[in-house]
Amino acid sequence: MRFLFICASLSFLTGCYQTESTITDSLLYCADKAPTSFNPQVSHDTASLDATTHQLYNNLIRIDPVSRRFVADIAKGWQSNQDKTEYTFYLNEQVTFHQTDYFQASRHLNADDVIFSLKRLLSTENPFHDINSESENYFFNHPLTNIIKDIIKIDDHTVRIILTKSDATLLANLAAHYSVILSLEYADELLQAGHPEKIDFFPIGTGPYQFKNYQNNIIRFQKHKNPWQSPAHIDNLIFDITANSTKRYAKLLSGECDVIANPAPSQVDQISQNPNVSLSIRPTGNVALIAFNSKSSPFNDVINRHALSNAIDLNTVIQAVFFNNAVSTDNLLPAHSWAFNPRTLKHQFSPEQSLKKLQENDFNFEQTLRILAPIKKSIYNPNFYKTAELIQANWANIGVKSEIVLLRQTELDSALASGDYDIFLTGKSPNINDPDNIFRPLLSCKVNQIEGNTSRWCDPDTQALLDSTLVKSSFIQRVKNYYQLQELVQSQRIYLPIAHLLRFDVYNKNITNIQVDTLTGISLHQVNKVAPLKMLELK
Repeated sequence: MRFLFICASLSFLTGCYQTESTITDSLLYCADKAPTSFNPQVSHDTASLDATTHQLYNNLIRIDPVSRRFVADIAKGWQSNQDKTEYTFYLNEQVTFHQTDYFQASRHLNADDVIFSLKRLLSTENPFHDINSESENYFFNHPLTNIIKDIIKIDDHTVRIILTKSDATLLANLAAHYSVILSLEYADELLQAGHPEKIDFFPIGTGPYQFKNYQNNIIRFQKHKNPWQSPAHIDNLIFDITANSTKRYAKLLSGECDVIANPAPSQVDQISQNPNVSLSIRPTGNVALIAFNSKSSPFNDVINRHALSNAIDLNTVIQAVFFNNAVSTDNLLPAHSWAFNPRTLKHQFSPEQSLKKLQENDFNFEQTLRILAPIKKSIYNPNFYKTAELIQANWANIGVKSEIVLLRQTELDSALASGDYDIFLTGKSPNINDPDNIFRPLLSCKVNQIEGNTSRWCDPDTQALLDSTLVKSSFIQRVKNYYQLQELVQSQRIYLPIAHLLRFDVYNKNITNIQVDTLTGISLHQVNKVAPLKMLELK
């Protein structure tokens, strides 16, 4: 009787999740943060992508998790014209939208839904273009804006995308999280009701799960009632928002969670030794960088850029700032990238050689270098100030003076625009599976400091290589060009890469088939769950 009372009390507070986690038709995912919306078009943080992209939606095409090739999703096939300026997509005619308490679709997905979804991103005339928009959300000015000239409906199940010019990144952009397909019928209904903002908070998609409710930090999804693709293996998907990492891990051990996101770096060693759980570690494309202001003294001299780079002890920076949360890198691209150049040289920490090179180059040791950094931590650097302090100490050891300037975003933008800095602690988080998404913002003459080119690098040969690589149809030639760009960054020391961040997911041994894409989020579509071993023994 006492047990029943306790369980009833807990049920009021938590839904008696420990009981739900032991049955095989429910999966409990404990996240560290709440999603900012239920639409990856407007929310690109990891927590939002995990809760939405692969759970609720589909794209025209997707990236196969094994082969890493583009494969059909909503589109059953596609073709391009000879000069790669037009792409025609043929839609699956059986794609069904979610049927919920707040919306009942009257038809299957068609070309109108695809055009509406993509034009929401592209056209200021779309009534949903500015709905739920925020200045920090890049999607309202993302790469598709400059790629796509028009989208034409050929018939109900055929759309043609016309490009401004040939662009090798189109497919990668269409497979990105922001290119999910929404329901035009639902959008029209919300517009007529005077509540267009609900499109991102009461979602309607075509994915394996559909939204049920969100209360008291608990998000409930249920399996798509009329799935057009293979149905989800789990009936009920529950996201439990638990900010404290110790509580998340405790919930995993107690059975209140099946999967947890982002354990604390200090927990990783302990978790890796626990035989009852599986630890997934995946390198991401998020890279922490030091940008050298190549337009002003002393870093307009490549000798000084190399010398002061070699005075920085990156191993200490990684241990002190990133703990177990990152891997050191000498490259802008992660090792799993299809364009990664394995011939890049290793960074050499050599204060003695640094000092010698500076003296031989008549470096002015009386000047004070300005280390600029954001106050707020980011996805690619958890502590900018600590990073700056370590660099400052390294330089002080060879007699180079520096000051640390931490600024809020508005002041930071002003300092970047004016060029009033010597180095800038920054990073890059790619949005798509194409190296152009890394190199162009960092190296293009057409990109200013606020948009990403904080080295202020502008070189005609570099620009020509960037632009020619974008229109190349030969995959091998594109790889060769990106190899060349990686060698350029090293030889000219335009940027000094510090580390690539890691993604950690932990789940119980009775959970299998979790798929994680570090760009678009976790997929729980094909997850299998069996009863825990202890329960089987009790039976």
